[in-house]
Amino acid sequence: MLTTKVSSGLLAAAMMASVLAGCASSGEKKAGETASKPNEVNYNEAVTLTFVSQFADNQEYFNKLYGDRIKKKFPNVTIDFIPRGTGTGIADLVASGRNPDIMYGNLSDIDGFLIDTGLAYDMSDLVKKNNYDLNRFDPVHIDSIRNTNPDGALYGLPMPSSQVQVMFYNKSLFDKFGVPYPKDGMTWDDTYELAKKMTRVDAGQVYRGFSSFIGAVLRDNQLSIPYLDPKADQMNNSERWKTLIDNLGRFYLIENNNRDPKKRSQTDEYTAFQKNMNVAMQVNQLTRYLEFPEELNWDMVTIPTFKEAPNVGSQPGAYYWYISQTNKHKDISFAIISYMLSDEVQLDMAKTLGLVPSLKNTSDIFKSIGQDVPQLKGKNIPAVYKYKPASAPPKRDKSLIGANPNELKKSMEKAFDRITLDKVDLNTALRDAAEEMAKAVEQKKANMKK
Repeated sequence: MLTTKVSSGLLAAAMMASVLAGCASSGEKKAGETASKPNEVNYNEAVTLTFVSQFADNQEYFNKLYGDRIKKKFPNVTIDFIPRGTGTGIADLVASGRNPDIMYGNLSDIDGFLIDTGLAYDMSDLVKKNNYDLNRFDPVHIDSIRNTNPDGALYGLPMPSSQVQVMFYNKSLFDKFGVPYPKDGMTWDDTYELAKKMTRVDAGQVYRGFSSFIGAVLRDNQLSIPYLDPKADQMNNSERWKTLIDNLGRFYLIENNNRDPKKRSQTDEYTAFQKNMNVAMQVNQLTRYLEFPEELNWDMVTIPTFKEAPNVGSQPGAYYWYISQTNKHKDISFAIISYMLSDEVQLDMAKTLGLVPSLKNTSDIFKSIGQDVPQLKGKNIPAVYKYKPASAPPKRDKSLIGANPNELKKSMEKAFDRITLDKVDLNTALRDAAEEMAKAVEQKKANMKK
């Protein structure tokens, strides 16, 4: 499901072999005893609920992950899932009066998907009414959703996902060149030295020491730096942005480790590790392993850390369940979401799909990640949850407008490309990015007046 989101179609295809034919029994009591129990809901009430995804999920994917589980627990609920397509985007649905009841997505486009459409609904009253314990979740998830809006409204509850970042490595290349494997706990400086050692030309073949999912590394950064200034409608000119870009950019300035200037797409870079299998290490989201070919001999370690932020991983890039403002069945909808976020379901999703729970990482459920996923057998799973996630970027001032997060992301990615591929100096590239972000803010202001 991000987007920088990996295509859900690809995810669905790759997961198909590992998804169990049936879901965990709703009567199972192994876990879930500590989860909050909502008020009694009339499960016999026959209702139809419309579900919509921010992503290009198809019906089969939706059923495997969500629909089948919901139908088993709530047999009297009829699910109407509307896949995104021509004429069925969220704006199209709202314009035609087909407002969804339950939605899910991430924060990369929460404005366009939820807030600007008028569908955002603060779930705080439902949480209070049901005595629902938000302390079950890692607090960064709750902070992240509250910080998307100036009022701190709870527009969603966090789902398990696989967007946490790790560093994959190609064991065969390290074996080939007689270099010890990467280890958990490496810093970015350690990784840089190892990348230089592994970058080489051998028998006419270029071997890159390092690659990354650039957009995700910058957006979900470990220093929790937002694109926009929390106090002004302009780019955040924090010196720490320069620290971030300098840190990642230096890897692409290693001789023979840079990208082809003619291939600037994010896809070319974040698939480089698995495509030709000539890349030694890659920082990417966990979900990427689903597309690795069988012949790739890989493992993973913790994401490299900054000296000024030891033991801090990436921001989690979580997904959220939303209830729409127009939903006429909010109680049963909240019961469904509560069930889908129960320990029982999160345990099953961790085991069978390799999804990372949205709970605090003190939960034993984390130890079950990937147990029934063939591609994760024998892999260094603790690398996924060893570090605490980076904190949420700060909430912005109430008087500010903001801008489409995806437009801001594109501006920063463009600046990075200009620095690493076009040899534009950092200050110039960031100044131009700031101008583009200012235009994005003005565009949103103009859209609000329409």
